[in-house]
Amino acid sequence: MHLEFPRFALACLACVVVVTLGTAVSAAQKQIKVKPNPPASPQAKTSQPATHFTQGTITSIEANQLVITRKIRGKAEQVSFQINSQTQRSGNLVAGNRVSVQYREADHQNIAATVRELPQEAAAKSGKTAYKPRPKG
Repeated sequence: MHLEFPRFALACLACVVVVTLGTAVSAAQKQIKVKPNPPASPQAKTSQPATHFTQGTITSIEANQLVITRKIRGKAEQVSFQINSQTQRSGNLVAGNRVSVQYREADHQNIAATVRELPQEAAAKSGKTAYKPRPKG
């Protein structure tokens, strides 16, 4: 009986070691699966940069730059856009006309993808209101 106790203790110790190692390996595998792979470099991304839209009135337009004024919460704000050969332009793009601009941000600059003149409302052109209430009487 003297030899049975150490064998029993040794068997229990072996079981504890196996269970502990199994749990540690399982936890390590879960941690590996949870961590995403970091991108190799910022240029390695294949997705297109986010596109933004805004509207405003043309303040100035040149061959490579467009400046519009837009109102945000009642305050006028000027925004500049770079125009290049890939920028699609439609309508009469002159100072004073309202435009819609689709753009992306790159190197801390707004690069215009599309600039379109917005149609002016008929009431604004003629100076008349569309609806006149009748006098009561």
